[in-house]
Amino acid sequence: MTTRSFLSVRRSLALAAVALLGAAACSGGSEEAAITAPVETTASEATTTTAGEATTTTAVEATTTTVAPVLIRQPLTGEPLASEAEIVERPAMAVKIDNHPGARRNHSGLAVADIVFEEKVEGSLTRFAAVLHTQDADPLGPIRSGREQDVALLSSLNEPLFAWSGGNPGVTALVRSSTLVDIGAPTYPGSYYRGAGSGPHNLYSDSDSLYSLTPEGHPGAPAAQFGYLDNGQVFAGAPGRNVSFSIGSIDIEWTWSDEAQRYERSQEGEAHIDKTYGRIGAENVVLLGVDYRQSSIDQNAPEAITVGSGLVSVFSNGEYLSGTWERELATSPFTLTVGDGQVIQLTPGQTWVELVEVSTPGEVPAFEVS
Repeated sequence: MTTRSFLSVRRSLALAAVALLGAAACSGGSEEAAITAPVETTASEATTTTAGEATTTTAVEATTTTVAPVLIRQPLTGEPLASEAEIVERPAMAVKIDNHPGARRNHSGLAVADIVFEEKVEGSLTRFAAVLHTQDADPLGPIRSGREQDVALLSSLNEPLFAWSGGNPGVTALVRSSTLVDIGAPTYPGSYYRGAGSGPHNLYSDSDSLYSLTPEGHPGAPAAQFGYLDNGQVFAGAPGRNVSFSIGSIDIEWTWSDEAQRYERSQEGEAHIDKTYGRIGAENVVLLGVDYRQSSIDQNAPEAITVGSGLVSVFSNGEYLSGTWERELATSPFTLTVGDGQVIQLTPGQTWVELVEVSTPGEVPAFEVS
């Protein structure tokens, strides 16, 4: 399936809008409505009745209401569209991508994902769940195994396709009993291949091959995961051109680029490069403060708790806002709010969600900003 590229659109969007607080946003994950308050206008009509010499006049009020149209968007990027016909109707596809030192030089596909989640795994390393929807990637990988935490993290994406190298029996049973659609290598070995790098950090596929595994009758496109700014709005907060933090033992830095009008990612002191698609960046970086517990399935694996609530810091347009994240169910998107509950609106474009560990639930995720 061929999807129109979002990269060129993303550049123009980044110059136009970034996320401030938005009134009238849908709660955390439903598609942004951008509806203004009704405007009423009235006109008077005169009705005259004559009885003999007596004449009476009655004023009749006519009222009209004007409502701004709903802004149509791509669900995972917030890209404004001219019509619903432009919405990419295929499913979201979450791909588990390795971040082991032996895999980083061969990363491919991260730069074109609509949303990327970075989570801590055993060994104090991290792994990515790259969510593709509007763009394709070839190759895609290196692809690695799933974890218990992936099920809760990804269940709001409307039965996402789940591309992975497999998992232990407990994780495999959990994935197959969830709303995630298993299109992993153990189930479809012919759709994966061994490529650059040494095993087990050398498993790849491509989005066309994986999308061909979409089951008949799949419900289609995902729901929106965040609220987004309207045309002409810009994200405003405290200065935040550079933000650095750690997940496990991985030191991460995002730096605002005036030229690219987005944040660019570095890890372990080096620029993060997608071997196929270039410098990895995003319009929005969301630092989600989460508690990590021991997985109930694998005692060696941590499990990020992403249902409940906590504190969050959102970076966009070289600035940031701190507030609260909340998620009542695994099938619900994250709701990001600030102050008295106003939804934090993101800049249309790509978003990285960093699951930053906090020592105490409800604690502010630790980061340094400049």
